[in-house]
Amino acid sequence: MEEKNMLITGSNRGTGYAVAKYFDTKGYVVHSLNKTLKGEAWMNELQCDLSKPKEIRAAVDRLKEKTGTISLCFLNAAVRKLSSIKEMPEKDWLYSVNTNLNASFLLLKYLTPSLESSGEGRVIIMGSHAADHYFEGGAAYCATKAALKALSEVYIQETRDRGIRTTLINAGAIKNRSKTHDDKKIEPEKLAAFIYQIARASGNMLIGEVELRPLDTVSPPDRGIAKIQYI
Repeated sequence: MEEKNMLITGSNRGTGYAVAKYFDTKGYVVHSLNKTLKGEAWMNELQCDLSKPKEIRAAVDRLKEKTGTISLCFLNAAVRKLSSIKEMPEKDWLYSVNTNLNASFLLLKYLTPSLESSGEGRVIIMGSHAADHYFEGGAAYCATKAALKALSEVYIQETRDRGIRTTLINAGAIKNRSKTHDDKKIEPEKLAAFIYQIARASGNMLIGEVELRPLDTVSPPDRGIAKIQYI
């Protein structure tokens, strides 16, 4: 397969790392925007704090100089600041909005010309059940994921006739960090293989949104984010 340039955010661990690694084995040239660098050469990392628009602009400019054309963009990075509205520090709210939502808007804005010129642009956006299933303490996370879902749909409508195929992955519990019930969660490596199939889908169709749930469930607790992890 001819090498293709791929941009991924948040690839230094968990789902992001698994997806980056999988696409690398399939011949993609991976380019990563990470706040904390992993330090592996194949990832072609650019250090970038996605909560800061100036850093995003600078990173995209460097990326364009280095690659020319990006054919696939996987918007994965997100932060989870959990607190009641009353107790949440303003800086946590603003950091969440900037990282989870504004960064995606800016990357889509800046990379659309490159995705169009590639002739087969693909955008995959990592969503969450939190966009539809709300919980106590989830004001910042739920609100930004819900807005990201809306942004994804608008982007589809604006770019589908220009050859860009955009997919929102609406995912349940993923085994990103070692916590309870890990054996019940979606394995990042399996998710990466599935995302690859979406990225390679062809024909006269567009996969707008895919909802993924763990096969096995447990009884959820009564409160907090864990309620949505076992839908």
